[in-house]
Amino acid sequence: MHRPLFSALSVVVVGTLAGVACSSSSPLDPNASADGGPVVPVGGPVVTFHKDVEPIVQARCQTCHSPGGIGPFSLMTYADAKDFAPSMVDMTASRAMPPWGAHDTPECKPRFAWKDDLRLTDAQIAVFKAWSAQGAPEGDPKDAPAAKPPQPTDLVGASTIAPSTMYSAVGKTSDVMRCFVMDPKLTKTTFMTASHFVPKNKTVVHHALAFAIPSTAKTPGDALEYDCPGGPNVTGANLIAAWAPGSVPSRYPEGVALPLEAGTRIVMQVHYHPHANAAPDPDQTTFQYATTDTAPKFVVIPRLIGNFSNPVTQGIGLMAGPSDPASGVAFLVPRNVKGHTETMVFTMPEKLNGNTIQPMRILNVGAHMHIVGVDQKLTITRAQPTSDQPASECLLQEPKWNFDWQRGYQYDTPIETLPLITPGDKLEVRCTFDNTMGNTKLKAALAEQGKREPEEVKLGEQTLDEMCLASIAFVRAL
Repeated sequence: MHRPLFSALSVVVVGTLAGVACSSSSPLDPNASADGGPVVPVGGPVVTFHKDVEPIVQARCQTCHSPGGIGPFSLMTYADAKDFAPSMVDMTASRAMPPWGAHDTPECKPRFAWKDDLRLTDAQIAVFKAWSAQGAPEGDPKDAPAAKPPQPTDLVGASTIAPSTMYSAVGKTSDVMRCFVMDPKLTKTTFMTASHFVPKNKTVVHHALAFAIPSTAKTPGDALEYDCPGGPNVTGANLIAAWAPGSVPSRYPEGVALPLEAGTRIVMQVHYHPHANAAPDPDQTTFQYATTDTAPKFVVIPRLIGNFSNPVTQGIGLMAGPSDPASGVAFLVPRNVKGHTETMVFTMPEKLNGNTIQPMRILNVGAHMHIVGVDQKLTITRAQPTSDQPASECLLQEPKWNFDWQRGYQYDTPIETLPLITPGDKLEVRCTFDNTMGNTKLKAALAEQGKREPEEVKLGEQTLDEMCLASIAFVRAL
């Protein structure tokens, strides 16, 4: 059998971080604007922090790099930023920062721009370079942009539910999947418009998923807390939200929501990853959600595509790979191999679980792999293309996959023009892996477990296992 579509992590996130667009005729055009500051070449007019750099840092960096933020240091003041000027040049020039995985490549140019795109322009990157090269001058504080309130790291005004107990991963020697049953006490059908997770001990929470289960559903042993590798193991469970490192609160666009029936309970599956540097504190991850009683125009259907372990049958499964054993198709990443690929295919059926599938739009896409993964590409091939829906298109590529910064990417276009998927259309998820010691994240993870060499990697939920999943938020008219 094929693994369920929601067999592991989804990062269905509608980004909320604000971005300011900028363009110029050349990266050093002195007349160009970079979030309010002029762009000047090295050797030209002095580039200062308050006039030129701070507007960019405020718009792109301070959400994370602030006191209490997830960034390892603050960039709220000149004193904070000055010593990091060379690092800011390196990190922006390599586009490692701000964290944003969706990039155009020679093989992937999505039709639509991304909403709340955090990427810096060439002109903005040049500002950091010029500022650092001139000695990182402060300039006149009067030139600083108006202060902005900190970006919320949670859902302001949302409802919050939490497990009744705290969980400690102290003493565990391997990853743990733990499920917690929570009751939001819904007395009528309501519609979820936003969601977020807030781990209490972020050092051990690998990811978290929320599933809606019917009021009559039974958990294993009727327990409110239990181990749950592979999923919640509850009939009728439907994925509704997810969190991973780097995720921001997920908000659906106006007129889009996810329905929750009266009596619905929430099963939160938390993946704990004990390791040598983890804080010993117990965890009590909370789930935040915002709802409305007003029926939306469109409903969202989050799904995960991939993690198939069986070969393709009826258009769904794992495609043949470069390192398959003689016995047949298998998900297998050999040790000491770089550039290995595994490809999943999912052909939209006419019916699923007895329900006729209607044409849907694709609102949001995301990728998920573990630390051996380095690149993922999601494409769609249409059985019956139209004038406004090409026969084949790339929906997303993350060519520099970073497990520590996962998010979903929403197309910046009206819902009526979003990419369309209909029965017979094929989604293909290609994942590329680097299972060598040249993969620095893998090298560090192996060292945590006292290992000095890569091992053969298979499909699984442990951190040193791998996955190949695309998360997709489909929408359809209510």
